[in-house]
Amino acid sequence: MTTSFHLACALTEAVHRQLEAPVIWGGVHPTVRPAECLQHADLICIGEGERAIVELARRMAAGHDHLDVPNLGYLDKNGRLILNPLYPLEYDLDNLPFPDYDYEEHYVLHEGELQPFTQELMYYYLTDLGSWARGPVYGVLTTRGCPYHCTYCVNDALINIYPEWCKLRRRTPENVIAEIQSARDKLPGLEAIAIRDDTFLANPEDYIAHFCQLYKQSVGLPFRAYTTAQTANERKLHYLSEAGLRLAIMGIQSGSAHTQKMYNRKVDNEHILRAARLINSFQAYIPRPMYDVITDNPYESQQDQYETLRLVHELPTPYRLSLFSLTFYPGTELYHKALADGIIQEDDPDIYVRNFQMVQPTFYNFALFCHGLNLPRLFLSLLSWRIVFSLGSREPFNRISGWLLYRILALRLRSNDRLYTKRRQEWLSGQNTENRA
Repeated sequence: MTTSFHLACALTEAVHRQLEAPVIWGGVHPTVRPAECLQHADLICIGEGERAIVELARRMAAGHDHLDVPNLGYLDKNGRLILNPLYPLEYDLDNLPFPDYDYEEHYVLHEGELQPFTQELMYYYLTDLGSWARGPVYGVLTTRGCPYHCTYCVNDALINIYPEWCKLRRRTPENVIAEIQSARDKLPGLEAIAIRDDTFLANPEDYIAHFCQLYKQSVGLPFRAYTTAQTANERKLHYLSEAGLRLAIMGIQSGSAHTQKMYNRKVDNEHILRAARLINSFQAYIPRPMYDVITDNPYESQQDQYETLRLVHELPTPYRLSLFSLTFYPGTELYHKALADGIIQEDDPDIYVRNFQMVQPTFYNFALFCHGLNLPRLFLSLLSWRIVFSLGSREPFNRISGWLLYRILALRLRSNDRLYTKRRQEWLSGQNTENRA
């Protein structure tokens, strides 16, 4: 991703100092910024890379020319950018091998040193303290593509190189379950599954019913999945909750009609609230759903912000709130708009280092953050009053509430540091592994 660019540069320089092997980059950023990436990498891969990387390895192993392999990009001897034609998208996703978790053959940069991977280290890095599960969580993707055209998302850019990207391609439920079982064979200490599709509930109802039947029979671990207001329905949530869904995550992004139009989010607030109430009706299984909101949008007025705050305040409790600071990622429609409007500059360095989970210190973000903590409703109602919001957004109240927000975040980080220390001692000493034997 774009925010991994500088780390990728440093790792590539280290490899080049030690080895003569060429370095290839793949993923989102090389796909949208190939010329920039080839200032550091020897080769890049555009788009999907399974066929390209296998063909590249075969050619190089046989000593044959590899520069015409589809999906590859490189600089020729004159420094010109060459981008090869693309392989067609893979539609039979069951043909693809499972992700490689044979950790015995892998290395990890752990605490500043390159170390052989072990089962304990794998458990350690699969454990997410900010998650709903305490232990290691295995992530799985069941689809590729996205039916939406959100202007802030790279899927919008991928549609420009793969016109059929907007059509979901699905693995069979049997194939997904087989991957999870393969991972559990290698990592029996796994405690939960994260279905990482942008919107798993966009799958048809019969697909979800079949998946849930197999999952309940063969896996039985708690899992999380993403939905949208458009795709959440009662029968899908019934199948999923019965199978083990314990965290549903839904993108709201904004409660402002103006901003929703800018993001190309074709859903209104009433539809969002209906979906949230439906999810809340499964509270026995999904005790605290999570809603995503994008903040720090320079195009938004105070009125836009207030409309989002009021929508959040109307969500049925309890819930979690994930705040994301808007980043204009290269290749997206919103990036090009911000560039044309002078909001950002070409090659803006902030885009490459910005932590999109670190929001700006404002009263607006403070009010949203407090809602995510499920504080007493009387206090949250006070923050949501228009006169309080208007006053709080002025100086010095805006600066004071921002300072308070950062103090709370600092306390949370310190708490997480203590948890990480404890988790490090548990996993890396093998204590947790023994407990699960």
